[in-house]
Order: sequence, then C-alpha cells, then structure tokens
Amino acid sequence: MSPIPLQSEIIYGPVRTRRLGWSLGLNVSPISYKLCSFNCVYCQYGWTEVRTTDMTGREGDLPTPDQFRRELEAALKCSAEIDNITFSGNGEATLHPNFAELVDIARELRDRHFPEANLGILSNSSMVNVQKVRQALAKLDFRIMKLDAGSADVFRRINLPDKSVLYSTIVEGLKTLERVTLQTLFVAGRVQNSGEKEVVNWIARVGEISPIRAQIYSLHRPPADEFLEEAPEERRSQIAEQTEKVTGGEV
Repeated sequence: MSPIPLQSEIIYGPVRTRRLGWSLGLNVSPISYKLCSFNCVYCQYGWTEVRTTDMTGREGDLPTPDQFRRELEAALKCSAEIDNITFSGNGEATLHPNFAELVDIARELRDRHFPEANLGILSNSSMVNVQKVRQALAKLDFRIMKLDAGSADVFRRINLPDKSVLYSTIVEGLKTLERVTLQTLFVAGRVQNSGEKEVVNWIARVGEISPIRAQIYSLHRPPADEFLEEAPEERRSQIAEQTEKVTGGEV
C-alpha cells in the first residue's frame, strides 16, 4: 500500500478523527507538494519533497492570508458540526511566514461562526524556538506538539530533520509552552524508538517538559518507509504505564 494523497485544498473536512472528533483541517502548506522541516520515516503522506525551514522563494506556493480567510469563512458557513479547527495538512503549519496572522484570522472566524469549537494545531515542534511562533501558539486552545525521541540520535533517525533543526532547541522550546500535549508515534523495525533504552530517554524528556498529557500511538496508515513495523498494543500499554509511573502525568 502507498502513503495517502496530499490534501488538495486549503480547508478540508470536517473529518471524523480518533482524537479530535469532527475536525476541520487547515492546510497552510502547498497543495502540490509536501513541504516540511522533517522527513519522518512513518509519515502517512510519504517522503518529504522539500525539506527546509527557509521559505525564501516559496511564498507563492503558500496560501495568502486573504485566500485563507475566504476559504475558511466559506467552510465554516456550510459546516453543520465542528468540534475542533486544526492547523495540520501537507507539512508544518508554523513554517508559513504569516502563521501568526493566520492564527488571528482563524480565531476571529471561529468566534463568529463556531464559538463552541476549539482551535488548535498538530505541529512537529521544529519552530517552537521562534518567539513569534510561540506567541501565536499561545493563542490556540490546544497545542499537540510532536516529540518522537528522547535523544538527538533517535530524533535524527526517526524524523530526519532539516539540518537547521536541533533536538536540544526543540526540547527547550517545548518547556516554555503552557498546557502542551506531546504526541509520539512509536515504531519498530529497522528504525525504531520503542526499545527500552529509547523509551527511558523519552520518558526523561517528558518529565522535563511536563505536558498536560502525552498521546502515544503507532502506525495507522502506510508509512514512507515500508520496512517499519507497528509498535504492538501491548508495548504501547507498557510505555504508557511506565511513563505515568515515572512522571505522574497522563498518557
């Protein structure tokens, strides 16, 4: 099986999700190719075509704030049920040079059309050290931030980041966010982060960051790397129990 196709619109859904109920997706990445700061081995959209944190010369591939406003308002006007409005899509939303403005637009339109819906993000955490990004993230109702590794070595093997992204910077940046939810995908196979050493290191980072909760899961769709294996449910349960015991947090 192949990875799933990219989102073809700026706004998609609402779709029924496992964690967020009826979620309206906000795709502020290109629709013609995957642009991200990571090239995660497990990504449901396949390998990253353009891996970078530098948007110079790519602004024309991104939706403008005006386009974003028009598309989002049209979607909100015709939607019957929305639990959450979520920045996600074909890459890392916080790479958009106007991310802070897009958050303000989304808040304004949410308040007008669906005030009961929560506004949030699924992020890979790569830009969390940038002050204007942190300020924009603080305006969201929920922040689900990726942390797939407990060490720089595992981070490089699992997430294959752009050279400008440092693991230590991500961890330090996540410590500055309030009420953050950590999201971790555990895998086995030729590249893995679910072994005992890898998990012990990851738990230590969770303890340092002190999230309001951690969400752990495994492969649900075909990954970029076809040789990856699912971390079994029994193993995930062990990780959850061990994490809660050590950190006292919810998993």
